[in-house]
Amino acid sequence: MGRVKTLPNLLTVLRVALLPFIVVSIIQGHNLLALVLFTLSALTDFLDGFLARRSKSVTYLGMLLDPVADKLLTSSTLISLAYVKLCDPYSVIAIVGREEAVTGMRAMAASRGLVIPASAGGKVKTALIMASILLLLAGFREIGELLLIVSAAVAILTGVLYFVNFFKALGDR
Repeated sequence: MGRVKTLPNLLTVLRVALLPFIVVSIIQGHNLLALVLFTLSALTDFLDGFLARRSKSVTYLGMLLDPVADKLLTSSTLISLAYVKLCDPYSVIAIVGREEAVTGMRAMAASRGLVIPASAGGKVKTALIMASILLLLAGFREIGELLLIVSAAVAILTGVLYFVNFFKALGDR
């Protein structure tokens, strides 16, 4: 757990490093380039966790940085897509708001010695968001927006469940 410079951590840093290029590509209307860069970033999200578990190189830095990198990637990309009017801004607001609320709740939980782990629903939410972004960048706007609306609904539902579990855990103390 003490090693910092591991391949999974480097992949997570790469995901963050690619983010400005994704945002600029979207804003400048280079959606194909944004699609390629986002796809590469999404693959690093899968690979870093897989490699960390397989090689037993899970680190505290990785456990902290990976979810932050995921939220930065999806939130910044969605905000950029809404900025250039390629998606519904209300879904983006719901998703980004949920991410901020859950991050804050997890910080409060950690300050009380509680760990609120990622749920299966949260992982589904992330996969749906990434799929909707890929569809939007590939030019499949109608299905991409529909999937984004579904993603927002799943985000809200899983966010509510995180808070219910948090308050239950507080009550058990």
